[in-house]
Amino acid sequence: MKYFLNILIACAVFGGICQAIPQFWKLNSLNERDLFILDIKGTMAAGICYKQVSRKTNDPQFSLRTLSYCCPGYERNPYSMHSVKCDPICTEDCSNGICSAPDVCECYPGYERKGGRCESYY
Repeated sequence: MKYFLNILIACAVFGGICQAIPQFWKLNSLNERDLFILDIKGTMAAGICYKQVSRKTNDPQFSLRTLSYCCPGYERNPYSMHSVKCDPICTEDCSNGICSAPDVCECYPGYERKGGRCESYY
């Protein structure tokens, strides 16, 4: 797909005279652990709760404002600057795994949950 896009751009830039230049891309494949992380993060709950609060205005009526915040069991991600992003909290060690929900640790491939930790099969 990228190859055809480059040819179309070349045709537009060079007045309709196309010159095919072979281009090759090496697709970097993700390892099993990275695929696992993407899969878990794709199915995780956002952990964002909402509430409406009233705000007094000069009108005799109140206006409602919706606030977003992290639900219980989640904490605000310190790297999200402009929007609320909440990460689940695992109270037990989740090294060699990913915290997918409050107190739910999913171990990386090659690891299993034993004694409150993700330990290697090997």
